[in-house]
Amino acid sequence: MIPLIARKITSYVLVFILFAHNINTLAIIGDFVINQEFIAKTLCVQKEAQKGCNGKCQLRKELSESNTTSHSDIPFQQTKQLVLDAFFISDINEVNTPSLEFQSQKQKSISNVQKLIKMYLEIDTPPPNIC
Repeated sequence: MIPLIARKITSYVLVFILFAHNINTLAIIGDFVINQEFIAKTLCVQKEAQKGCNGKCQLRKELSESNTTSHSDIPFQQTKQLVLDAFFISDINEVNTPSLEFQSQKQKSISNVQKLIKMYLEIDTPPPNIC
């Protein structure tokens, strides 16, 4: 019972961690929608001449600040890759050969297909009526 509950709690925590970035973006957008009039009046660059901005410049600025990890200027560090070769050694005690039963079934199915094709080709088909 306890391991089952622990697994459920762990899965919920991991799902929350996976969606944390999206939740952060949704929180920023939700805050903007709720306080759009206040942002447009006080924080917007074009306070007097609102030409369709209505605080969207501030939203763009907040979203770019929250997404700093994807646009970092730090170059990627090259890491030296190590190769690990693993080998598995075992004794072969038995060699399986293809069963003769499978091969005989395969030959029967091929002969049945050939019979069907022959029967289909023997059916008389009238010529098309081109009038």
